[in-house]
Amino acid sequence: MRPAKGLFLLLAAWLAASDVSAQEPDAAAADRRLRELEDQLKRSQAEHAEIKRKARAISDELSHIRGDMVAAARAAQEAEETLSELERQLEDLKALEGDRASALQRRSSQMTGVLTALERLAWRPTEALMAQPQTPAETVRSAILLRSAVPQIERSVHDLKDEIDAMGRLRDDIVAQRKRIVTTTGRLEGEHRRLKDLWDRKSTLQYAAIAETEESERRMRQLADEAQDLRELMSRLEEERQRRIAEALQKAAAEKAAREAEAAAKKAAREAEIAAQKAAREAEIAAKKAEKERQERELAAARAAREAEIRAQAQARQAEIEAQKAARATEQAAREAAEARPMASDKPFASAQGKMMFPAKGRIVERFGLPNEVGVVNKGMTIATRKGAQIVAPYDGQVAFAGPFRGYGLLLIIEHSEGYHTLLAGMTRIDANVGQRLTAGEPVGVMGEEEAKPSLYLELRRQGQPINPQPWLTAQKSKGHG
Repeated sequence: MRPAKGLFLLLAAWLAASDVSAQEPDAAAADRRLRELEDQLKRSQAEHAEIKRKARAISDELSHIRGDMVAAARAAQEAEETLSELERQLEDLKALEGDRASALQRRSSQMTGVLTALERLAWRPTEALMAQPQTPAETVRSAILLRSAVPQIERSVHDLKDEIDAMGRLRDDIVAQRKRIVTTTGRLEGEHRRLKDLWDRKSTLQYAAIAETEESERRMRQLADEAQDLRELMSRLEEERQRRIAEALQKAAAEKAAREAEAAAKKAAREAEIAAQKAAREAEIAAKKAEKERQERELAAARAAREAEIRAQAQARQAEIEAQKAARATEQAAREAAEARPMASDKPFASAQGKMMFPAKGRIVERFGLPNEVGVVNKGMTIATRKGAQIVAPYDGQVAFAGPFRGYGLLLIIEHSEGYHTLLAGMTRIDANVGQRLTAGEPVGVMGEEEAKPSLYLELRRQGQPINPQPWLTAQKSKGHG
């Protein structure tokens, strides 16, 4: 009886081992894949750190680009101011040329009449003068007047020659002034092209940094998800292996109990009916014991599965927290790359009085508090500018609004600290986005090329109420400004 029992146990163990071994290749492959994913995740985290370092480098480069943009905008505005002054001087020279030409024409007409009269007198012979119907005294007086008129005429001719020479020099000055205007216009166009190139470079760097950061973040999330899926798969494989082992042991125990019950029944039949009943009761007790053991094993297996599930959920939560941290770090790096300068509105705006830059070069044509052409009191001031003039931020701040707005056309609102806002309207293009931080002098837009008399409207508000912007602005140096 004992050899048969040992054989049965060996057979049951072999069956359980065969079921488990069938799962081992899958578990080993999953484990290898999990280790590979974890290695890739570590490498991806290292790459992410390198991308953050690059983002900081891009942030530094954007700071330099912003400084270059401020300098280029300042140079463009200085060229615009110079060009306006040159054109004004040219108009003055043209007006002076017209006045001198008219005066020269009048003097030329006068000299022509005098010279014609003298020429007629010079061609008359002396006898003709003697035959004139006038007294000798009158004849002598006419000769004396004629003689005294000749030096005056000679001086007039000399003065006329000087004025003709001055007219020549004035026309040379006009030609030279036009050449200077052409040179200054070329320099202004060059600054505008430089500004466009800097803007394109800034946009390219920002988009490249954001795209690279998002791609790195996407790879990290993908690797983390795949690693989590593999961990869950391995946990399920382990649970399945435990379940198969338990089923194999349960089956072996049941078969063993059945054979023992059969043997006991045969023995009880041979010995006596009472012994058979006793064996039956013992078999029933053994079956209940086996059932209890099976239930305990199922409970243990369920407990192990629950613990594995809890561990998997904890690992998933940890991975999610790490992914969120990486996403927040990536978002922070992208914000730092997009706007490298510190928050401009942190500066106390009260200290800006008398230091704000004029947003454009030009002449003030409407002032705060005075009625305009239709009788409405101005809430701001209007600056007449050149066509295509460069507009810059008058002070550090952050863009609160950029776009079309009723009654204003294209409107740009810059938020400063302490409840101050600057409103700029009248541009045909705005080169700033909502949320962008600006530095004083940074280009924010351009005026139109098609308008006959472009003008920029500037309004300064405190706690939503318009105030006079004139005391806050730096005094203009050019005499052409109002």
